[in-house]
Amino acid sequence: MTLKEALGLKQGEMLSLIGAGGKTTTLFRLAHELWEEKHKVLVTTTTKIFKPAKPHVQKLYVTQDLEVLLDELAKIKEPLIVGVGYGLDDTGKLIGLPPEWFDSLRRRGGMDWILIEADGAASRPLKVPAEHEPVVPEGCALTVWVMGIKVLGKPLTTDWVHRAERGAALLGVQPGSPVTEELIFRLVQHPQGCLKGIPPKSRKIALINQADTPEEVKQASSVGDALIRCGIERVVITSYRDRDAVKEVVER
Repeated sequence: MTLKEALGLKQGEMLSLIGAGGKTTTLFRLAHELWEEKHKVLVTTTTKIFKPAKPHVQKLYVTQDLEVLLDELAKIKEPLIVGVGYGLDDTGKLIGLPPEWFDSLRRRGGMDWILIEADGAASRPLKVPAEHEPVVPEGCALTVWVMGIKVLGKPLTTDWVHRAERGAALLGVQPGSPVTEELIFRLVQHPQGCLKGIPPKSRKIALINQADTPEEVKQASSVGDALIRCGIERVVITSYRDRDAVKEVVER
């Protein structure tokens, strides 16, 4: 099963990835699937990501002028994965596009798909968003919340959870408390927790990554059953160690 099939991605949907534990890998894996189906795919961010290069993208545009970008995109006639950014910071990371650009990109950009990394996570398997996070464009039709199952049973500390102290404060638990299924469930349910900032009309899907063993797939499936009760449309369980990344899909 492809990621596109597992996510139930509908034709032309603009997709944002939030959370932690595999967003960037998911972004480029999905982009390549869509490109192999002969589509034009735009990949970008509303935060910052490492500057993408081949083989992740085949062309990269960096511009602060929306009209210039739209003109360049209009010249693309063949299937292509195009990376787009607003600029580069002092460390060479790609600076994300302004959220207000995405309506024009969707309507006038001529791309078949727009995929957005809308959150940063400092390479941790779980993230609690700050007040200003994530940055999901209002017109985004599908938002995928990502977590890594390897956080299960680990302590609620910065080694395992990005913004762990905020998570502890939101739930009223001690820092270092074990990350249980219940704790994840409470973080997902909390108004300021893992699913905050998603536009009301956006479909919500969870992707539980790092399920590299049968036991981890089983754990992810159990967490997925709980997430379905939170209004998540479906839960996709993955391991990017394997060519066939999709291990299971949990649906309502």
